[in-house]
Amino acid sequence: MQRKLLFILLSGLTGLVMAEPLTLQEALDRAKQNNPHLKAIKAEEDKASSEKTTARSRFLPQLTLSGRVTRIDEPITIDLTPVRSAILGSNYASTYTSVYSVTQNSLGAATANTMAQTAAASGQTALASQMSEDKFKIKVQDDLFFNATASLVWPIFTGGKIFPAYKAADENVEVQKAISNAEENNVLMEVCTRYFSLRLAEELVALREQTEKSLTEHVDQAKKLEEGGQISKAERLRAEVGLAEAENDLEDARRDCSLARLALANTLGSADTAIDAVTPIQEAKANGSLESYKQRAIENHPGIRQLRLQKKRTENAVTVARGDYFPTIALFGQKELYTKDLTILQPEWAVGVNVEWNLFHGGETAGAVASAKATQREVECMEDKATQDVSLLVEDRWREMGHAHSRIESLEKTQELTQEALDNQTKAFNAGMATSLDVVDAQLSDSRLKVAMLKAKYESMMALAGLLATSGEVSQISNELEK
Repeated sequence: MQRKLLFILLSGLTGLVMAEPLTLQEALDRAKQNNPHLKAIKAEEDKASSEKTTARSRFLPQLTLSGRVTRIDEPITIDLTPVRSAILGSNYASTYTSVYSVTQNSLGAATANTMAQTAAASGQTALASQMSEDKFKIKVQDDLFFNATASLVWPIFTGGKIFPAYKAADENVEVQKAISNAEENNVLMEVCTRYFSLRLAEELVALREQTEKSLTEHVDQAKKLEEGGQISKAERLRAEVGLAEAENDLEDARRDCSLARLALANTLGSADTAIDAVTPIQEAKANGSLESYKQRAIENHPGIRQLRLQKKRTENAVTVARGDYFPTIALFGQKELYTKDLTILQPEWAVGVNVEWNLFHGGETAGAVASAKATQREVECMEDKATQDVSLLVEDRWREMGHAHSRIESLEKTQELTQEALDNQTKAFNAGMATSLDVVDAQLSDSRLKVAMLKAKYESMMALAGLLATSGEVSQISNELEK
């Protein structure tokens, strides 16, 4: 048993020697930098900023480059053979007859007629040779062709959707910042709790060590008195029982201290548990009235701030939903970059204005507007409820601090009495006027009182941290303790 206790003691002393002194403010700063949860929340904040950039891009035109290679079953042609046939089938003979009729008086009617028909046949043959069938079959599109196009679209009116959407994205960034502040506030509150839990555990270890040391001296004294015949064996055994209880309490305190150190390192985002909390536990007092803390909490509580920003987002959501009642107007332009394969029906460039107005949505727009308004009312109610809850939370923290102060005042009045009782019982025992049980009880009473005092001061500090947490100011606790 003694070897086990010696090993534990040496391990504890080695840990204390190698431990890094860490103040509360240093712990808070380290958690802000390394806590994994806060890093994840920061990533969400970056994501919201990126979404704001996306929303801002809707104010600008969209330029698109596209290319395509197409293969069709066969080339597209326009066949004008019927036109050729119509031209060649015209009554050329009647035309030439009217021309040669002027020669009938000199050549005679029969000769003029023959000459007209001969000339008509010759002219028709010559025309047919000049108008080959290939010339009346026009290829419009090859079976393999390419397209390359630059297109530009610029919405200039969307029924009021673009700007409210941008405002909503901007407010979403602020909402995410409020969420980050709330989560940071929670993490820092956890740091305060675990930091002072470690400090309390270290104080308890020191107190238990002091108690164990005093009882060890008492057992040694009891053994000497027993050897001198001044006390009985039972008195000495009672002293040893008290020492054994103190040793068990010390072992428990060291185990609790080790767990508290591990918990704090986890919150700080570190695997190194060689840390030593050096900011002392002290009686913490509020710097202000209850009403001032309530006012600060209502104005600055991260949850209430988040709901206020969400309320603004819902107002913009109503405007965006109403935008579907209006038409969308956009400018557009198109330029063909590869013109070799264009058909005769395709222009090389085009510009214009596009208007689109959905006149009937089947009640979809009205439903969207009603839903946005309902969400707005819901957030307003949640804000009212959160305000009441935060006010009640401040009241509760304030009363906890008052209870801790009352407890400290009561313990301070008792502390001097228990110390004097311990001194008197120790002197009386050494003089053979008191029993070992009296000394052990006085020693344990003094130890319990010191533990109670430490816990009361710890509770006052946690109450102060809770008050600061309601207004998102946990990081200022070091400054508050110094005032």
